[in-house]
Amino acid sequence: MRGQCGLDGWTPLNCIYNEPAVEPETEAFRQLLVETCGAQYETGPVCCDEDQVSALANQVKLAEPIVASCPACWSNFMTFWCSFTCSPNQSTFVNVTDVTRSKDNVALVNRTDFWVGTNFGSDFYDSCKDIKFGSSNGYAMDFIGGGAKGWLGMVSFMGKKQPIGSPFQIDFPPPELGDALQRFDARGKACNDSDPAYRCACVDCEAVCPVLPPSPDERPQCFVGGSLTCWAFAMVSLYSLVLLISIILTLFRSRLVGRLVERWFALNLDQRDSRGSYEPVALTDDDMNNDENAHLLDPDHTPRRYWLNARLQNWFYKQGLICARHPWAIIVAGLLFVILCSTGWSHFEVERDPINLWVSPSSRALAEKNHFDSHFTPFYRATQLFFVSQSGEPIASADHLESLFSLEDEIRTMTSEDHGYTLDDVCFHPNGDACVVQSVTGYWYNTGFDPDTWRDDLAACIDEPSICLPDFQQPLKPQMVLGGYEDDHYINATAFVVTFVLQNSLDPTVSSKAEEWEKTLLRKILLTVNSRPEWEGVRITFSTESSLETELNKSSNTDAKTVIISYIVMFVYASVALGKFRSWNPKRFAVDTKFGLGICGILIVIFSVSTAVGLFSFTGKKTTLIIAEVIPFLVLAVGVDNIFILCHEYERREESEEDGTIEERLAKTLGKMGPSILLSSLSETIAFGLGTLVTMPAVSSFAFVASVAILIDFILQVTCFVSCMALDASRAKADRLDCMPCIRVSAPAVPEKEGFLERICRVYYVPAILARKSRYLICLFFLGLFMFALAIIPELSLGLDQRIALPSDSYLVPYFNDLDVYFNMGPPVYFVVEGANMTERETQKKICGRFSACEELSLANVLEQERKRPQVSYIGEPTSVWLDEYLHWLNPNVGCCFIKQDTASVKSNIRPSPLERAFLKSRYHLCDPDFDDHCNECMPDWSTSMENLPEGTEFLNFYDLWIHMPPDENCPLGGKAAFGDAIVVDREHVSTKTSHFRTFHTPLRTQHDFIAAHASARRIANDMSTNLGVHVYPYSVFYVFFEQYSYISLMAFELLGVAILTIFIVTSTLLGSIRSGVIVMGVVVLILVDVVGVMTLWGVSLNAVSLVNLIICVGISVEFCCHIARGFMVASGSREERAARSMTEVGSSVKSPLGVGASQKRRMPVC
Repeated sequence: MRGQCGLDGWTPLNCIYNEPAVEPETEAFRQLLVETCGAQYETGPVCCDEDQVSALANQVKLAEPIVASCPACWSNFMTFWCSFTCSPNQSTFVNVTDVTRSKDNVALVNRTDFWVGTNFGSDFYDSCKDIKFGSSNGYAMDFIGGGAKGWLGMVSFMGKKQPIGSPFQIDFPPPELGDALQRFDARGKACNDSDPAYRCACVDCEAVCPVLPPSPDERPQCFVGGSLTCWAFAMVSLYSLVLLISIILTLFRSRLVGRLVERWFALNLDQRDSRGSYEPVALTDDDMNNDENAHLLDPDHTPRRYWLNARLQNWFYKQGLICARHPWAIIVAGLLFVILCSTGWSHFEVERDPINLWVSPSSRALAEKNHFDSHFTPFYRATQLFFVSQSGEPIASADHLESLFSLEDEIRTMTSEDHGYTLDDVCFHPNGDACVVQSVTGYWYNTGFDPDTWRDDLAACIDEPSICLPDFQQPLKPQMVLGGYEDDHYINATAFVVTFVLQNSLDPTVSSKAEEWEKTLLRKILLTVNSRPEWEGVRITFSTESSLETELNKSSNTDAKTVIISYIVMFVYASVALGKFRSWNPKRFAVDTKFGLGICGILIVIFSVSTAVGLFSFTGKKTTLIIAEVIPFLVLAVGVDNIFILCHEYERREESEEDGTIEERLAKTLGKMGPSILLSSLSETIAFGLGTLVTMPAVSSFAFVASVAILIDFILQVTCFVSCMALDASRAKADRLDCMPCIRVSAPAVPEKEGFLERICRVYYVPAILARKSRYLICLFFLGLFMFALAIIPELSLGLDQRIALPSDSYLVPYFNDLDVYFNMGPPVYFVVEGANMTERETQKKICGRFSACEELSLANVLEQERKRPQVSYIGEPTSVWLDEYLHWLNPNVGCCFIKQDTASVKSNIRPSPLERAFLKSRYHLCDPDFDDHCNECMPDWSTSMENLPEGTEFLNFYDLWIHMPPDENCPLGGKAAFGDAIVVDREHVSTKTSHFRTFHTPLRTQHDFIAAHASARRIANDMSTNLGVHVYPYSVFYVFFEQYSYISLMAFELLGVAILTIFIVTSTLLGSIRSGVIVMGVVVLILVDVVGVMTLWGVSLNAVSLVNLIICVGISVEFCCHIARGFMVASGSREERAARSMTEVGSSVKSPLGVGASQKRRMPVC
């Protein structure tokens, strides 16, 4: 081939030429040849003419901005094309396989074979495969090789006949076909070539990159036997040791084993046992009193006198007497107190912003988010749709694509209901007026959709997105718009992904426009789109930016019904359980029921919550829905428990003190049970109060309201409820009907009988668990549960799946399911450099990655190395380093930056100094050298050593030109589209305030992925800040919510630990026994650890909500344990007798309100 003899449309084609190579005809031709193809063409004949070389030079200019950052790749690229076009040995490796005719009937080349060898092909591909194209967070291979995975695919793509590329088809016979011609197989340059002139930077060549130290996640974990962690093995071993010791001790206590040991070792075990055995010794002389008629809860008989207990009993006795004698005064005073505190409801507001709920005001991630939003622009809003083939067949078809075009047009032209906003009014458009809509339909923006050729068109655009640009002129990666494919077979995708990117702003008027448009879109189109006939067999799921908050509020409204129903059920249960069923006589039954008293108990719980919320509202803080949904149940559980204890104790006194007055019996009841109620309420109040130390607003506000509600509940129970009990007792004594005390009936007297639960406890339950062998077995069993829970606790997952908080019928549930399955792009992550002056050379070297002068561990190099270990870094895409793109934009070989100067400056042969250039800059503007003779290169002495690159004012002056240039096919390095908001300049101080460097996470499917991605980004930023001496922080839209998981485990341990320690101190102080405090604390720890173990088994994650529930677990656990422990402490007799009486008389009352506490209470008497 030589010369150009005709046109194919507007494209010149080569002539058929089978003659020897010829010397260039002119010196200008030789100079152009050397400038284009290199020094090897300084002498000798060539198989091309000047027109061919000129056309080649123009063609390769399009690729130069993309690959020229790696000199080895650029050298191989030029060697490849220059050899094909001009090599004097062209006929040995190029064969024309098809010709066409020009209008003048001249034979033109239409198709050729280019026989490339494996050595050169591999060297060529290896030198280019890692080159990054930062503005798109992609690779140069996507543009020059169609994303090829090998050298043959790359050169085959370059040989395709296309408008921007080869003018005719070039085929590349694979090595398997043999060597019909001598293959072009010269060795190419390597990206880590020994010649520094060809060596590429780290970001473009893995071989020259530094090796990063292993991250914490890469360090091997400790396992025993391959699957059992060392921690779990230690727990199993420890429990096995305890079991072994227990078995040995049990065997040695056996007479048969004792005789065998005596015979084998000649020991006298009887003598040793006689010396080692002992009898229990009573703590006081009162323990010798075995008077079976003494009642456990008789306030006149407390064998272990403890000064604090005695004073508390005396106080509550007097208080009970006052409340019983003046019931109405006490009730009215209590109501006035509740009404006064509840006036705080006038300041009541509900906090719905998730950030204000779950993010600490002192959060580092929140401060970084605020910095990012205020200096750049808030992360954009997204409206996303998934179109999923329900049959599992490929979604792409002519009908589906035409329906998608129609639906998108409908969405684009839709107007909002209130102000008539369209998509153009609210969309994100960084490169002019075109909205960013990421959809497969964007591939047909320039060519138009053809139902007959859609498959070939789609395949071509998938192979090279850069030739199928949408209207916003950014390549659409197939993984952004297609889903449900395997092994990159995008054409077989089972889902379309369409994303409308909307503006976001700190200006509420901008956000309100977008929100109005989103809500209209939902009502007019999205909520009904699945019923349209054209989408039959396709499931469409969707979400807008405002959808989650709306659906969560809907969930809260649904929960309100659950709260009301639960209260009604509890009221009915409490009313029935508080009453006495002694006869089937309807009159007796109507008198003995306690519906009225139950109503009073429930109202006290409601008043307690109302008072606490009122007091909290006085602080001016917004309340949270978790308070309305959780605290009523918590206070109800605690409050009903105390109500049952007081009522059942009064009934027992009523049976045993027939001659006493109602006031005296109530005073003795409160005198005996008041300290027990105080003990549990005080422990819970302090435990919950410590939760206010947590900086997470939802948790701290919950802790405050819960603590105050429990305290108020206690106060109202020992005052107003006692008064209500007095009124109810007077009613029952006068045989007046429950709920209608004005009506008096003649109810038959029925002898008292033991309650059902009390009988079950006394006859069956207590003897079973207090038997000697049972106690050992029960303790060993629960110790085993405790050790098992400890063994699996490290496997407890973290996070809160959004789907759990949504109503089951929400349209967001299937959307999140499809998001996990079909969306194969991770969220963007920005590494923000704050306070570093990018106009200074030393700072530039710390950031850049494509120059030989860049530091080895520069920001660009570190992020590139982290990308190569995505399993620990969770970084999945190359980083857009605006500094590299900007400085390469100045490269005169790239052909982007030409400045028109005044005539005097242009004609002068003296190059202006940097100071003069800064002065003259205001008179410069960009120009095209092809149309303007007065265009000069911006940086004619540009070099990879960075010696002559701009600094200071000159840096900012050229930056202004670059940042306002939109990218196009002639200069894809323009900064407007990709980096328009990436840099904040301080012109007054000739500096840069802050800038960000964008990359993408790997696809994040689970809560663990999100948490690990945040932790990894934080680690990377901290390491760079330390090593580079500049402040770097990571930002992604989800970080502000997931930062809590970096410390929630420690926070939970501290919070629960301090609560348990407080319980120990309070219990030991009020009971007067450190040993009892240790036992109560130990049982609470057992319960808590077992609950966390069950959370691990059931897949319940640790998060702010479950942490609140663990705090509730501590509160309810101590509620049950304290009553039984105090009953044990004030009882008389042996330990077994005291435990039995405590369980029979106090335990039965505790069991009445909440069956769920049974497992907790079983442990108390046996430990």
